[in-house]
Amino acid sequence: MNRFRPVCLLLALLTGCVATQPKPAAEETNPFALPAGSPRNVRIGFVQGYPLSSLSVPVLLLPGTLVQDRMVVVSRDPRLNPTAILEITSVRAHIAVARIVRGQPQPKDEVVLPSTDLSERSQELPP
Repeated sequence: MNRFRPVCLLLALLTGCVATQPKPAAEETNPFALPAGSPRNVRIGFVQGYPLSSLSVPVLLLPGTLVQDRMVVVSRDPRLNPTAILEITSVRAHIAVARIVRGQPQPKDEVVLPSTDLSERSQELPP
């Protein structure tokens, strides 16, 4: 048994102790996110690269996403703030083409189905 004591001590020193760190305090509450930080709007895709002077944008749809022509969606930045209101004009496989109704989406912006709060906030965007 005395042979195992140094081995156990060595293993304890190598693995160390597990210590939990306190969670950082939330910076500010976001009305578009759940308390855990996960967004509450259904994500349908992401804005792809396009000429910024264009009046329509390509949206790469997530697998299994079903959208229809004339469906209104909202693009938003990584901080979950709306950047544009978009109207789907056509769908081809996994790409939807959307007309910019308000705002200016940026490439890689997330595209979601709008909630009431997000719709109201996105109405403040410039035409």
